[in-house]
Amino acid sequence: MISVDERIESRLKNIVRSLPSEELYFEAIRDIIKDLIKEYLRKEINQNAELKKSISEGLRMYMEAKLMEYNSMAKMAKVTASLSLLAAPESVKDEAIKDFASVFQKEIEDIIRKTF
Repeated sequence: MISVDERIESRLKNIVRSLPSEELYFEAIRDIIKDLIKEYLRKEINQNAELKKSISEGLRMYMEAKLMEYNSMAKMAKVTASLSLLAAPESVKDEAIKDFASVFQKEIEDIIRKTF
């Protein structure tokens, strides 16, 4: 037969096991702090028209730069494909064109998905 002390100890252990870990509490606190910081920054940005305009301009410039990056990657891919086709024997050019088209189509679709 189990003694009263053993039952109490067993129940206490079960209670302690069922509690969330302290890591969960720390993670929740970090999330709350991040939300408070976001709220504070939004308030400050909305109260300062020049700061809001600067952020919008910076974001626009960033998006333009990303689009230019993707455009340059596409041009380099086109140059690479052209050079490869020039060096390829006539017997494999048609197959190579199909392979390049399918590879670059996937790459372009991935770029578009990442952008939007």
